[in-house]
Amino acid sequence: MVAARLRVHDAGVLSPVVEATATAVADLCPAGLCPADEQSPLIVDLGGGPGVYLRACLRRAPNARGVVIDLSKACARAAARGEPTTASVVADVWRQIPMRSGSAAVALSVFAPRNIAETARVLRAGGHLVIVAPRPDHLTELVGPLGMLTVGPDKDDRIEAALSPAFDIVDRWVVQEKCTVTAPTIADLVAMGPSAFHHNRAHIDEVADAVAGAHGGSLQITVAVTVTVCRIRGDRPHPSGPDFSV
Repeated sequence: MVAARLRVHDAGVLSPVVEATATAVADLCPAGLCPADEQSPLIVDLGGGPGVYLRACLRRAPNARGVVIDLSKACARAAARGEPTTASVVADVWRQIPMRSGSAAVALSVFAPRNIAETARVLRAGGHLVIVAPRPDHLTELVGPLGMLTVGPDKDDRIEAALSPAFDIVDRWVVQEKCTVTAPTIADLVAMGPSAFHHNRAHIDEVADAVAGAHGGSLQITVAVTVTVCRIRGDRPHPSGPDFSV
């Protein structure tokens, strides 16, 4: 799964999503993410996989440092490899996040689970959460043929409702692009996500070959996400669990 994710990023399929995430973080800098008098504000990428999105953010916020939290040991190793300003922690973000309360300036949730209460706890006063979530037409050309999970039409509304106890939405926009892919990348798009748990790689490769072959060897797919930037409500971090030191 880690290798599939990295190959998809290398192919540029999700480059618009990476750029949008980094832009969202960079736009927060004037609002206090990277003030000149603060050393190394912390960006935490929750369910951050191999750290592709966090690395892009750190390039746009060079005095920040980052931590990836992911349940996969392989992802954690990939995220920290060769990155002196990035740490990684193996943990389940659905449970208590192993960070001190109020320790992060920004939290990222990109195609990842959203533990709103714990995210609010680890953010400092005035901190921000950047959510990137798929839209109903994301990878729509592949969903049916490859048995991928669908995204409900009320996805944005459900995210907004979940955020409302602790966060105010300050910005939201849609990123939608077309990308041409061949069979290996189609297979990797399936293998990098939860649909991979229901099919073995040989089956995925076989179906991907058939789908690409039916379109002359390649086809255009839709990449569509909603980027939501929200600010923690109130002047203090939200306590919701015990403190941890990381």
